[in-house]
Amino acid sequence: MLKIILFISFSFCFDYQTSQDIYLKNNFNGIENNVEFSESNKKLKSTLISGLIPGSGQYFLNEQKSKGVTFFALEIISIVSSIYFKNKAEDYKYDYQDYANEHWSFSSWCDFYYDYSDESNPFRDLFSNETSGIYSEINSGHGLEFFYDDDDGIRKYMKTNTEFFGLFYEEHNLDQNGIAEQFVNERNLQMLKTHDFFEEIVKYDQFFTGWDDQILIQRSTNDWGQDNATSPNKSFAKSIYDKSVKNYKVQDIIVNVIYANHAISMIDALIFSGNSSKASISYDFNPRLNFHQALISIKL
Repeated sequence: MLKIILFISFSFCFDYQTSQDIYLKNNFNGIENNVEFSESNKKLKSTLISGLIPGSGQYFLNEQKSKGVTFFALEIISIVSSIYFKNKAEDYKYDYQDYANEHWSFSSWCDFYYDYSDESNPFRDLFSNETSGIYSEINSGHGLEFFYDDDDGIRKYMKTNTEFFGLFYEEHNLDQNGIAEQFVNERNLQMLKTHDFFEEIVKYDQFFTGWDDQILIQRSTNDWGQDNATSPNKSFAKSIYDKSVKNYKVQDIIVNVIYANHAISMIDALIFSGNSSKASISYDFNPRLNFHQALISIKL
């Protein structure tokens, strides 16, 4: 009888201990899962806020103060620099547009366009087709846009690189001295002065005779080794234009830096928050193919 009682007692104790072990194991697994979920949730939060404000995930969640300050400082410096170079580019743009408005005109362009067409003119090649050597017609190549009043007072639109403009130019004798200016005034002709308009009159020889000092024509060579027609006024306008373009390009580079800063901050927050053993970065280079490969492995 005593043996039976002992056996039952032992069985009860063993069963109770086993139940406790199972309970503790399950409870521990639950805690571990909660910890993993918390770490994963922290990664996601850190990644998202770092995407919005670079460095914020590192600073507020990952306890990486110096790294967070670095990302945020780069963001502020980049934004301020972008605004600075954009404003500088805009200032130069307004300067060369104002200068062009003062020194380039449609009437001058029409009046003097064919002044360099004579075979003996040393600058004829600048206005001629490179392959055929034929002097380019006024309605060829790039086109400028303008509005004018027709014979019935109806407002009309026209573009200069069209067959219709070629006929229009001949019909109204716009190549004769003073006729083009008279037509501009009487027909209220107004150029459509878009970005393309200002770019074309400072870049292309086709519109060179529109500059008020075109009689001071000079030959210059551009960065591609091509000869161009220039004059003091055109050259000055082109120099201001180039400064504007340069500053816009710098601004574009800075904007790309801003995007990269957001992306790198997000990736950094995702990889280096919490248990970094779940993230790895590997790099490989194949010299035969000259191919670089970077692999980021992340386990959430």
